[in-house]
Amino acid sequence: GVQNTIEEGVALLDKAFGEYGINFLDTAEIYPVPTSEETQGDTDRCVCEFLKNRKRNEVILATKVAGRSPTLTYLPRGENADREEG
Repeated sequence: GVQNTIEEGVALLDKAFGEYGINFLDTAEIYPVPTSEETQGDTDRCVCEFLKNRKRNEVILATKVAGRSPTLTYLPRGENADREEG
């Protein structure tokens, strides 16, 4: 996002889950806030990297999607979807 790198985000999640017993992660497609075209999806990429080194039963994951908005034209919806990524 805008506050740290993906690597820093993964390190923070590793510390929270590994050292402090956190097991619940709440995220959303629209994070980081404030959202921008340049950072859209960064939180998802961070969570993805974090989950690669975790057993799935160690993490309770809650996520949300953003509603349609004329100002968020860069979100992957319909005609904006990247056909290469599926």
